[in-house]
Amino acid sequence: MEDNKLMGTVTVSDRAVMQIASNAAKSCSGVMGMSEKTRAGGAVRAVSGKSTAGVYIRKTKSGVSLEVYIACGYGADTKELSETVRDKVKASFDWTGITIKEVSVHINDVR
Repeated sequence: MEDNKLMGTVTVSDRAVMQIASNAAKSCSGVMGMSEKTRAGGAVRAVSGKSTAGVYIRKTKSGVSLEVYIACGYGADTKELSETVRDKVKASFDWTGITIKEVSVHINDVR
């Protein structure tokens, strides 16, 4: 019987990581869409479609940290929503083998 060892490497692009995180965030009830990171005082820009906008990645030796920028619905419980988004984004990487060290959720728009 042959030994079932993994041969070779699998590389997941930054863009794919950001798309996984974006799709997971958008699937959460209360998330109206993704939004852009802005400078202080800058206008918030809505993001639509299959974009990686609204997700920023930072890689370190201990894993990957993500910043996720979302727009929430009016009246949403922002604490609960941010926890839900964080947990869903982190769980969406279980099948990839990528260690997500931290997910920071930023709510910078209400629709």
